[in-house]
Amino acid sequence: FHSTLSDACHQQGEREAARRGFAEAEAMQVKLEPAYPLLYSLQGFLYGELLLAEAERTAWGGPVAGEGCEACAQVAQRAAQALAIAERHNQLLSIALDHLTLARCALYADLLHGRTPGEDAQQHTKAAIAGLRQAGTQHHLPRGLLTRAWLRHCLNNTDGAQADLAEAQRIAERGGMKLFLADIALTRARLFEDKAELAKARALIEECGYGRRLPELKDAEQRLAELSD
Repeated sequence: FHSTLSDACHQQGEREAARRGFAEAEAMQVKLEPAYPLLYSLQGFLYGELLLAEAERTAWGGPVAGEGCEACAQVAQRAAQALAIAERHNQLLSIALDHLTLARCALYADLLHGRTPGEDAQQHTKAAIAGLRQAGTQHHLPRGLLTRAWLRHCLNNTDGAQADLAEAQRIAERGGMKLFLADIALTRARLFEDKAELAKARALIEECGYGRRLPELKDAEQRLAELSD
């Protein structure tokens, strides 16, 4: 319950409340399962998303002297521990989500250092997508496809990036997943400098009260405005 509520706070943009809630959930986890002191599975993935939020935002803006890399390293360490647990118990969804967290940590760190995404980002992304498909969890697949679209674009595979966004959109439209639709539109806008998609992203973000993405939306609007000048 604590993790679900904390994630809701995060999506609304209430980051400090989310951080406190996840910390409380993890403290409870320590008491209930001393052998597993960190949140794991979906709860651990959602906590990782929160902890990576600022690094993700900064990564979209280009290299900033390694800012955010410490968070990437810390979250990667957590995800590696969670992955070991998930593999011991053969938990397919957890394994896939942990690979996705590790993929994001590697991708963001590479971008923050001004590097082309390397093998870690590519291999963990590949494992995450394959794992999400194997687990049969269509409702989580857009998470992986959005990350792979960004990665592929960084590797100059624009057709692959477009294909990932198109697949993610088909899944999100079928399931009425408006937050994913907002993420897809915002990602398209940023990767392909698409003002129509940016307007679509703003409409969805405002409709859903998706406060988490407001700072990123403003960053993207400012960037596209500068490119138009």
